[in-house]
Amino acid sequence: MGNTTPLRRHAGHAVVFAALFSLGGIVAAPVLTAASVAPEYPIPYVVPEASEVEASVARIHGYVVAHSSFRVIDKNTGLEIKAPDFEKFAPDAVIDPSLGAFNRWDYPIGVILTSFDHLATVTGKDAYREHGRRFFEYTFTWMPWFRAMQEKTGKRNDYTRMVRMAALDHCGAITASLIRAHMRQPDPRFRAWINVVDDYISHKQFRFEDGTLARQRPQARSLWTDDMYMGVSFLVQMGRLTGDAKYWHDAVRQVVQLSARLFDRNQELYDHGWSENMAGYDPRFYWGRANGWAVLAMAELLSGVPEDFPGRAKVLDLFQRTCRRLVELQDGGGLWHNLLDRGETYLETSASAMFTFALARGVNEGWLSPLYAPTAITGWNGVAARILEDGRVSGICEGTTYAHDSTYYFYRGAGSDTTFIGTVVYAGAEIIQLLNNPRVQITRPKPNAVNSAMQVRAMAAD
Repeated sequence: MGNTTPLRRHAGHAVVFAALFSLGGIVAAPVLTAASVAPEYPIPYVVPEASEVEASVARIHGYVVAHSSFRVIDKNTGLEIKAPDFEKFAPDAVIDPSLGAFNRWDYPIGVILTSFDHLATVTGKDAYREHGRRFFEYTFTWMPWFRAMQEKTGKRNDYTRMVRMAALDHCGAITASLIRAHMRQPDPRFRAWINVVDDYISHKQFRFEDGTLARQRPQARSLWTDDMYMGVSFLVQMGRLTGDAKYWHDAVRQVVQLSARLFDRNQELYDHGWSENMAGYDPRFYWGRANGWAVLAMAELLSGVPEDFPGRAKVLDLFQRTCRRLVELQDGGGLWHNLLDRGETYLETSASAMFTFALARGVNEGWLSPLYAPTAITGWNGVAARILEDGRVSGICEGTTYAHDSTYYFYRGAGSDTTFIGTVVYAGAEIIQLLNNPRVQITRPKPNAVNSAMQVRAMAAD
């Protein structure tokens, strides 16, 4: 009749002779199956310990602290200027640039300071907030001097963008961090400046007729997905500070109305920008960090308003749709591409950190199924692999305008000498929260196993 040969291995494959038999001179061909060997993951497929995650983000914290001089110097001599002597040296006074740009009033610094605040909350270590306290004390010691100098001379200086606000980039994210600091340790100087920013964002910032926060560049009437975070981060914190729900209503309006023009419901991703003069046929570029700003803004809003707040359900739906698509687009090493739907573009770190944060926050808060946790964890593993020993982070896309061609986005530079690193701390802090979440049970994959995946299930509430 017939016989069966034993399983044989050859050139990395198992050769199975399932039915070697002769019927009319015909011999059945061997069946080839994949060998049972453990996969070689480019980034370790592991569930890290919370202590390991904290050690990684602590390196970033240390780098920022070490590269923030908090000095004002004479630009010609390099000598430090003390406040009482400022008027004598005013024409040549500058913020000390020797260690980097971490002492400047700018939105990436706002994200850094907020991420340190979040890290302090998650770990219970208030020392992570000390840098923010120093930053704001430094700012409000020196800004009045520089403002007076500009009013006297008419010349721009290091605080011009703060005192002559002309965009949400100049005030939204960093003032959101200032509000957090003020709510912990009230300071009349902080409160006065918060009011100045409130007046700008609520009454002076360019908006469309329906109230949508907008820009007049690069086209005369443009929307940027970035502004969802730049505006919403401030509005949510302002609502917390004042107790006035009008700020939360405005925040919901921004997410819903910006999404109406920028969210592609087929792709379930955000276009980087939209211009009114494109007559409804605006080319869509799904830039990674723009989508990161969107999910960060929605997470901030969902965390900040009551569950029954008007419009919150619409925001939650947009958040869940975007997160679902992001899970589907994650690269095998845990990161996401600079143009999310274009695998030819490089894997970018800051957006990947934003997505990691959003997915972990979604699981922690119950907005997403616990089954999203493995994507958050593998996202963190990919991001953590790019944290350098000195605390810098590699693979971060440089500042990017809203453009209308693929070539521009394809060739955005990426590197490690940047201030766009707060998103990585944000992600690490939320992953620590996830790893310590008593409502989520994570089963670690077995080391060197042929077939072992991370498994997650929800634990019953106490």
